[in-house]
Amino acid sequence: MRGRRYFRRKAIGLAATLMAAALGAGPALTEPGAAPASAPEPAPESAQHPVQPNILFVLVDDMGYGDLSITGNRLVATPNIDALAHDGIVMTQFYDASPLCSPSRAGFMTGRFPARDRFVTFIDNRRRNAAFNQADWLDPELPTLPRTLRQAGYKTGHFGKWHLGGGRDIGDAPLPTAYGFDESYVQWEGLGPRVLPTDLTNTLGEQSARLGQGPLEWLPRAQLTDRFVNTTLDFVRRNKDEPWFAQLWLTDMHSPWVPSAEQLAETEGKGRNPREDNFLAVLVAMDAEIGQLVEGLRAAGELDETLIVFTSDNGPTIGADAPGSAGPYRGRKASLYEGGVRQPLIVRWPGQVPAGSRDPDSVVQAVDLLPTLAGIAGAPTPAGIDGVDVSAAWRGTPMTSRPDLYSHVARPGREAFGPLYAIRAGAWKLLMNADGSGAELYNIEQDPAEQRDRTADSPDILETLSKKLANWIASLPPPATPRRSR
Repeated sequence: MRGRRYFRRKAIGLAATLMAAALGAGPALTEPGAAPASAPEPAPESAQHPVQPNILFVLVDDMGYGDLSITGNRLVATPNIDALAHDGIVMTQFYDASPLCSPSRAGFMTGRFPARDRFVTFIDNRRRNAAFNQADWLDPELPTLPRTLRQAGYKTGHFGKWHLGGGRDIGDAPLPTAYGFDESYVQWEGLGPRVLPTDLTNTLGEQSARLGQGPLEWLPRAQLTDRFVNTTLDFVRRNKDEPWFAQLWLTDMHSPWVPSAEQLAETEGKGRNPREDNFLAVLVAMDAEIGQLVEGLRAAGELDETLIVFTSDNGPTIGADAPGSAGPYRGRKASLYEGGVRQPLIVRWPGQVPAGSRDPDSVVQAVDLLPTLAGIAGAPTPAGIDGVDVSAAWRGTPMTSRPDLYSHVARPGREAFGPLYAIRAGAWKLLMNADGSGAELYNIEQDPAEQRDRTADSPDILETLSKKLANWIASLPPPATPRRSR
């Protein structure tokens, strides 16, 4: 028998979808198999699903495409993350909005190509930000995913890495609650309640502490994910009577890798060197925490009513000999080649997403998350965004077309990382610099490893995409031209 919570969700969902219809956002959502609103007979009990599912968005920092055992890791296994995939769908043509953390996260949050909003590199100190014309924080007036869902009746919480403003020498950035979160608990790249590491080799924790702006806790880095997972589960338990949206943004895979002695004992000797042993240890520990998260949701009676989205913010950490794998793809973090921006996207949603399925065809980007979840929640899609609703692909109908995707990354010139702007249009991807130099053209469907540059033998496609990309570049805030550091 359904409880009070189920019927409360139905009422909230109906109100939200009626509002969406009144605003011209399309037809109201109904339960799969349910009768039209005018019919007196409901669907059978077994066919009913909450109108508004809980939503959990897990974003891993610097996890490469090939770091999971389901995508090719043969050094260690990631059974708990693999289980999410076995219970749902894996989309293998998913793209981050940027190959660096701050603009990548801005794309998820706003549904907009982040370069439009002066998010072109990671947020650093004010001086470096100014050198790149990078915003010091995300504009809270932009449309955001949590605000969209909160307006549809969701309780909203953010737990883990933030890096959208606050930290280093920036103490006046808005708190996460300014973007639509009811509560937050972050780390040294954010403000408000947060936990700081006792054992980082840099001074980011100490810099954060000097900024104030919230109660502080201190823990060893190896314990941070456990704290974030437990804080997320506490949020879930306190909001069981309403639909909730939680962001759990994990930092394990970002260097430096500082496992505990117990964690390291699991992987010592499995890597090529002690550094990779440490990397593998935090990967295995993170996977175990995902298992604890899933079991916590199950124990709270929330798992089967929760839509889980899992992916990474960019490719593996920089360095030819660095741990982490981009799988079969070229490039790593900070590069617009596939290895810098292409990730597996895992979506688990019982009764809605076909379990054990794989979608190698749909081209999806981070900016699609906001309109997709808004549509699922029955919320109006905000104006001015670049993403599209891809929920049909999640439910098993691959996309055959979509608007073009654009991306940009700002960094001092390092040729091995490739050009600074890119467009993906259908099967084709063009990379080039702002002045048109350095153009590289690839047919991603035929050549996903980007080994055969087609600029010479596909001049018509090169001309068309060059014009499109040049027009997009011209629409952006003017880039800065930082000097290369010596």
